[in-house]
Amino acid sequence: MKHFRKTVRVLLTVLCLAGLSAPAARAAEAPYQSYDHDNWDNPSAAPNAYVPARAVGGAQLGCGDFNNPQDLFYSEARGEVYVSDAGNGRIVVLDEALNYKYALDTFGSGGESVTLKTPYGVFVQADGTIYIADMGLQQVIEARLDGTLVRILPTPSSDLLPAGFNYLPTKVIVDDAGRIYILSRGIYQGIIYLEADGSFIKFFGANEVEMTFRRRVQALWKKILPDQAASSMQSFNPIEYSNIYLSPDGYIYATAAGSENGAALYTKLNPLGIDCNPSAFRSTLYLFSDAAASGTGIVTLLDTQQGRLLQLDEGANSILFQFGGIGKQLGLFQKPVSLIEAGSSLYVLDADKKTITEFVLSEFGTLVREAIDLYDAGLYEASIDPWKAVLRRDSNFNMGYVGLGLAYYQLKDYKTAMYYFGLQHDRGDYSAAWKEYSLAFMRNYFTYIVAGIVILIIAVPFAVRGIRGLVRKRREGKAKRGDLLPAEPDAAAKGGQA
Repeated sequence: MKHFRKTVRVLLTVLCLAGLSAPAARAAEAPYQSYDHDNWDNPSAAPNAYVPARAVGGAQLGCGDFNNPQDLFYSEARGEVYVSDAGNGRIVVLDEALNYKYALDTFGSGGESVTLKTPYGVFVQADGTIYIADMGLQQVIEARLDGTLVRILPTPSSDLLPAGFNYLPTKVIVDDAGRIYILSRGIYQGIIYLEADGSFIKFFGANEVEMTFRRRVQALWKKILPDQAASSMQSFNPIEYSNIYLSPDGYIYATAAGSENGAALYTKLNPLGIDCNPSAFRSTLYLFSDAAASGTGIVTLLDTQQGRLLQLDEGANSILFQFGGIGKQLGLFQKPVSLIEAGSSLYVLDADKKTITEFVLSEFGTLVREAIDLYDAGLYEASIDPWKAVLRRDSNFNMGYVGLGLAYYQLKDYKTAMYYFGLQHDRGDYSAAWKEYSLAFMRNYFTYIVAGIVILIIAVPFAVRGIRGLVRKRREGKAKRGDLLPAEPDAAAKGGQA
């Protein structure tokens, strides 16, 4: 019996210690600290919205180590993930759970074949058509996933192309109309835009010319110096793109290859090639190498400079989450080059580590996404409780106050909406809510307001007459009292008396 009690005490002690250490173990799952910013852009610690689940390499997948992998692509329609393994000259096909299916390195048809050399970019359509930007072959290949070669797209030819144009395709995407967009290294005029038949149309969505202080001084000197001397000075060209991504709603996100003042970190191009990105977000701290967008408009950017992921709200007005970093631990990177969002998970390809890291939503992140999804589905009242749960976990989470304000605004509770917008110092939305609140007040009390105005119109003349009558009577009363006073003796009478 004594031995039994001792055993029970030992087991209880072990369980207690395990319970105490469990939270610490869960916190250690992420080797980074997520943070958000207040209205004055001061960072503060925040709960981790994403935590790393695993990192897998080619050897773990059973296909041999990756070698300088450069691109990830996810096909929701096919439920597959594609890896451009540039150093091994192949495209590796995985399922959604990152299980290895097969690899493609050679395509052929009708006696013609092509073997991949350095595939840098991959894009797959729902019908199984695959496009590969092979920088080593200096070609873009259109093929089928069964290994059938469809065609090799011709090298673009146009008077718009610079003299000595060296075609080095690195990324490719294709829209629903079959038009093809290609990035070629060293081309700053924009994205190469081809018709479905492969003929050159134009350069698409050229980035802006970044005018730093140094360049403005150079431009001033160009105006002062003679033409011959000015022509020898450095020319000002738009910023070259590093990556392109086609979002579910048809927009093309393009990230800049470099920036001196953060003027064009990334753009959101519509079908006309016009940048529709409303965000004023810019910083020299970041150098984005890829982007991904969810169906609800949330944008995730991959910063290859700091190894961090930034997730922006719809409209890219504020940063929802920041996480990741440079390092060797799970969840940190050496050289992150590509990003995809598959379901609720994020996958990041690291060229130096030769791995794919999977990030899954934490409880906090799940609440945020649930609130956003409910609001986007028109379930405004249902989104309120998740937003309040988010703020209980992180009172500095700015998007939580905006989310509550927007939910109450849609429910026509403008006074409460003003309260939450005011907490966030969101002047634009606060003004909109105040305007609606004022109109609602006028509509609800219009009858009383009109009745009051009518009463005033009728009552004012009577009040004026009454006041005038009182004033007149007061004056008349003073006059009568003056008549009753004894008359003052005249000066002569006063002298005689003296």
